[in-house]
Amino acid sequence: IYVRVDNDTMVDDGTGTMVDSSVCYEIATITLEVNPLPVVDLEDNYLLCVNTNGTEVINPLEIETGLSTSDYTFEWTLNGTVVGTGSSIMPTQGGSYTVTIEDNLTGCISTDTTLVEESAPPSIEADVITPAFADVHSIQVTATGTGISEYEFQLDGGPWYNNEPNDNTYIFNDVSGGEHTITVRDINGCGESSTTVMVMDYPHFFTPNGDTYNETWQIYGISDQPDAVIYIFDRYGKLLKQLNPTGPGWDGTYNGNPLPTSDYWFTVEYREPGDTSDTKKQFRAHFTLKR
Repeated sequence: IYVRVDNDTMVDDGTGTMVDSSVCYEIATITLEVNPLPVVDLEDNYLLCVNTNGTEVINPLEIETGLSTSDYTFEWTLNGTVVGTGSSIMPTQGGSYTVTIEDNLTGCISTDTTLVEESAPPSIEADVITPAFADVHSIQVTATGTGISEYEFQLDGGPWYNNEPNDNTYIFNDVSGGEHTITVRDINGCGESSTTVMVMDYPHFFTPNGDTYNETWQIYGISDQPDAVIYIFDRYGKLLKQLNPTGPGWDGTYNGNPLPTSDYWFTVEYREPGDTSDTKKQFRAHFTLKR
């Protein structure tokens, strides 16, 4: 920038008009230097994966500024408390992180803030919400976790299902009798958890033919009721077997002799799973033995 300063001397030219008799001036220059602020552009949000109770980081997260420590000085704060002085930081908990960056040459300073949100594998609660021996069984699964967790639900390694965001309950319908594995995973990639649940029911057939598949018949989910009473009859009402509820089941024989392919009947006295009373129920149905 150039600056000229004039000191003008004015005199009367004899006609009453004032004119310059001489001009004194000086020219000077001013140099302005414009230094850029340190440039950093953090994401608005970052995701931190922690364990189920939120005390341990599962997948480490590093937030980078992309600037050199030889050219800049850094200060990171978490909710106002200084937690780092490097060009990057690895958060150990969620919160609002601010980085202040100073150019070591110019002294220019800039800041940026980001939010670190936590997510974790879920804790699972799975319950059979239909009675034992129902025509159609349903399992209700509830997942709870840390932070912004959203979940997907899987039954026995099948497809994944999810509900509306923030709805952490899912119901599997038309579930067969027996043991099932429920798996729930964090939709953000922060892990999964599994549990098993037993649906009390009975196999509609079994095949004691020596191929190691379906060799015996037993009621699913009754092994934790050793006082349950199970009787097996032929189609004419003849008692063939009193079955131990904690045993492997019936092998399709009577007095050591294999019985033919046919329908067989059973009765069972049991307590409804989850019922804290000592009230017993009775159920009767039939199944098929196939040779």
